[in-house]
Order: sequence, then structure tokens, then C-alpha cells
Amino acid sequence: MIKFIIGPKGTGKTRTVIDMANKALEDCKGEIVFVNGGNRHMIDLNYQIRYVNTREFGINKLNEFYGFISGLIARNYDTDQIYIDNLLDIGKGDLEEIKRFLFNIKKLSDRFNVKFFITMNGNPESVPAFLQEYIA
Repeated sequence: MIKFIIGPKGTGKTRTVIDMANKALEDCKGEIVFVNGGNRHMIDLNYQIRYVNTREFGINKLNEFYGFISGLIARNYDTDQIYIDNLLDIGKGDLEEIKRFLFNIKKLSDRFNVKFFITMNGNPESVPAFLQEYIA
């Protein structure tokens, strides 16, 4: 399962996924991972949620980020949910690169039964067709 939370900057997307991740601890049987491009929101998450700052790993493109996400899952097959805050801040990409990333993440989600929640800046009204079915 993949859900995108898309909206203009400053509309509460990050707060929404932080609250979702904290609430998910009540029912989640596996590991929850929160991925961000900085340390700013680390203190807002429950200590049981694994926090990953991608800047520590020099990730600049979405194909690099896909490999990184694959490694997170390989490290712990009990990973149940991955929250990715502001996808385009983590890995810059054009529409084709975003489409490839989504295709690959969908394969990971289906194969390893990992739920992805991803925020992205933008106008939900003008989302490309390939993202439409994933909008929360």
C-alpha cells in the first residue's frame, strides 16, 4: 500500500504523517521508519520509531533513494511502515524519475508487505495521472 499526501508548502503534511506514525505504534506489529532530509522533526516522533536523516548518506537522486529504501527493508524484514517526508527534498527528480521510483516502491510494497506514506509539495489538483490512485 502506498499513500501520497500532497499539498502546498505549509499546509501541515509533515505534522499529519508524524501524527500518523505515532498513532500507528498502537497497532503496528513491526518496525516503523520515518525518513526525512534533516533532524528537525526527530523529537516529535515516539522514540520507538526509527528516524533516518537521508542527508547523512548523501542521497541526491530518486534512484539512489530507492536503493536506500531497499536497504532499510533488507536490514529488517519486520519493517511494516515507512513514512517519507517531502520526497522531492530527499531526491530531486523529474516526472519520469518519480514514475520509476513509484513503480519500484510499489514492487517493494507488494513483495514485502510494507506500507508507504509519502508527502510531497504540490497542488493536489494538478497531480499527474500515474499518482492519482495513490492520493490519500
